[in-house]
Order: sequence, then structure tokens, then C-alpha cells
Amino acid sequence: MALKDKIGIIGTGKMGEALISGLIKSKLADENSLKASDAVSQRREYISRKYGISCLLDNRQVIENSDIVILAIQPRDMKVVLEGIRETITLNHILISIAAGISTEYISKILQKNVPIIRGMPNNPCMIGEGMIALAPTHNVTKESMDVARGIFNSIGRTIVIDEMYFDAITGLSGSGPAYVYLVIEALADGGVKAGIPKDVAIELAAQTVLGSARMVLETHEHPAKLKDMVATPGGTTISGLMELEEGKIRAAFMRAVEKATQRAKELTRE
Repeated sequence: MALKDKIGIIGTGKMGEALISGLIKSKLADENSLKASDAVSQRREYISRKYGISCLLDNRQVIENSDIVILAIQPRDMKVVLEGIRETITLNHILISIAAGISTEYISKILQKNVPIIRGMPNNPCMIGEGMIALAPTHNVTKESMDVARGIFNSIGRTIVIDEMYFDAITGLSGSGPAYVYLVIEALADGGVKAGIPKDVAIELAAQTVLGSARMVLETHEHPAKLKDMVATPGGTTISGLMELEEGKIRAAFMRAVEKATQRAKELTRE
């Protein structure tokens, strides 16, 4: 069912395009209820041609024709963009920002008005509709507006609503996490190649194994440790492999990766 609200997307990079594609495919929006803007003329032409929507140069035109405005821009561009839309955005708009490291407090300070803001943290698999998106609203965002925001982002993945205080850690886990998983897939595939499996076959085996295992966690709601034990039968092949991973301290390495990425996210927030 299409949304009643008109949606504007400022910035049509990878994540902005993913949102446009997801909204149109899910029929939540169409060429009449969705507008976008981008500073690059080639990008505007591409988005307009591919999706049949108006992709403009002027961010203010997008805001004037939208109820919900999504800022899908680089963090370095945030201050300039906010200053440019400050006079156009109103308290009746819902502003959603998916710029990493940019707090709702910072956005409110630049806008100099109490616009309802939702901060979002999507990740790379949003590009194929399988993302993980965390959402954090300011105090003046209504439940109805949050339901609409979740509907928008559910078109490109799975959403959770959580306090903004956790966003640096979420950046370190689900934001950076796809890179860790790609590394796991590559390593598993290389192990298969070492064991004699052709490379393309090994990659497919590894990728589908990771995909299926993730779905098992999400759909059974069982603890990962319990699912692991279901595979690791006594004296079998899996327990031998798990022992090798434990000796390599793989668990601690992943925990440190999330910790380090979280620390870096905090640094970027302060910069």
C-alpha cells in the first residue's frame, strides 16, 4: 500500500538510490509522491531516467514538495546542506538523517528549530533489500511517524528502534559488520579451494552457508550457541574445525573488531 506522505530524498548515492529503488519496488511510493535531489548533473539524469522520478538540483524544491525528508548525504556535506535548507524545513516535516556520525543534536543546532528528527544507521546490504537499519527518534517524533519511517526502511531490510546512545556501537557492529562477514566468506571459500574445490563453487558454497545460517538465527530465535551445538556432533568434523578456530582466537578477534570500529565511530562523531 502506498504511503500517504510525500517523500523527498536529498542525495542519490548508493544508499539514496537503494531507498528510491526499495520504495518503488514495494509500491510505497511512485513518481508522483517521491522526489530527489543531487548536486551532480549526471547522477540527476541517471536517477530520473531509471526510476521515472524528478531528481532536482535544488534541495529546497524537494523539501517544499515533501512531508518526509531523508538526508542520504556524506557527513562532510551535512553542515552546508542543513544551512541551505534551514529556512525551508518546517516543524511539520519529518527529517530523517542516515549520515554516519551525525547526531540529532547537531542537526537541531544547525537548523535552529525543533524539527522532528529520526537518525538512521543502515548498512551495505540495503543495496539489495537485505539491510539492517537502526532508527532513533527525537522526543517530538510521534508513534505514527515512526511507523511510517519503519515502513520506508523495511523496504530495504529489517529495522529496529533504539536509543541514539547506542549508535556508535551499532556502527561498529551492523554498520561495519558486512565487511567482517565478507572476509569470513572469502576465508571459507579459500579454505574450500585449499581442499580442492573450484573457486567459483567454493564462493557459492560459503556465501549460501552464511546466508542460511543467518536466517536460522533470525527465524528460529534460537541462541547462536545452541544452533552451533546442533551442528557440532561429538567426535565429528565440525568440532575439530571449531577447536582450530578457538585456538586461533577468532571469537576474540571479532569482538575486538567491533570494539575498535565503535571507538573509531566515537572519534568521527567528535571530529
